[in-house]
Amino acid sequence: MESSEIKSRCVGTIVGFAVGDALGMPVEFLSREQIQRYYGEEISNYMQAPAGHASDFLPRGSYTDNTQTLLATAECLIECKKMDPVRQAEALLSWYLNSVPHRTPSNACIRACKHLSTGRPWNKSGVFSSDCQATGRMPPIGLMFYRRPQTLARAALDNCIITHNEPRARAACVAVAYLISRLVQSGERAWPADQALETADYISHLSEDLAGLIRWSTQIVHLSPEEALFEIGTSSDVMETIPAALYCFLKHPRDLPGAVLSAVNAGDAAASIGALAGSFVGALAGREVIDSAWLHGIENYDVLIGIGENLANLTNPQDIVGY
Repeated sequence: MESSEIKSRCVGTIVGFAVGDALGMPVEFLSREQIQRYYGEEISNYMQAPAGHASDFLPRGSYTDNTQTLLATAECLIECKKMDPVRQAEALLSWYLNSVPHRTPSNACIRACKHLSTGRPWNKSGVFSSDCQATGRMPPIGLMFYRRPQTLARAALDNCIITHNEPRARAACVAVAYLISRLVQSGERAWPADQALETADYISHLSEDLAGLIRWSTQIVHLSPEEALFEIGTSSDVMETIPAALYCFLKHPRDLPGAVLSAVNAGDAAASIGALAGSFVGALAGREVIDSAWLHGIENYDVLIGIGENLANLTNPQDIVGY
């Protein structure tokens, strides 16, 4: 694959993630019915959260902690040219201490960062939680190590346990990183359900239950988003977040608005599911699928593009420090 195509897909992954996150930001924690009651219609563009919402202080186009911690991960990878868990833990602690007020982070992430602040080492700071926050840090790992699946799995697990040490959370992190790595290599005629099934096989030794849900999500694409996401669930637990994001992606594999708007209008963990769905579309279809208005309307779009381009420059195995 040409370097220009890899760069497009790396940028698409990072920006697609942030777009889904920012679209979901104002409706995080709301139900589908509450979204329509507050806004009078479904979300179709960046909006400000309603008064009293946890994100009501953020302007439209702002992303949440999902993208903040993704960027912290990507910047560490670019700086170290490897997954350095000590440096990653420092970056997460810096985010916790300096990004105030926090943008709807998970309780698990906050508790883990408090552990880090007391001097606990990175491999002892994680908490027993299956929420999805750690999975949002995985797309840069999938991009950087897309040619090195064994290194990818180790990097994903080491990154995950800084905040989450529950087995299903660990399996979900490897699943996201591995799926990104497969999608970024996929050809024009590839059917992404194949990559999803391959991902299920790859992580089955970590969680057969999650692998089964990933396989199931490939079989219900014929259902409408409202039906499918009701069946899957849209909570922040990885057993719902991962198959929900995967369904939205498989329903619209090269259509960013279709994928992310299906996710965010379901409510609940809207930002997390929208972000993951957006990253999957971007990894497969590249930056060209990102609407110009959405790109220029998002917070720090130039930083997001630069991070994607810098990751693309580190995808060759000879450019990565041994891990």
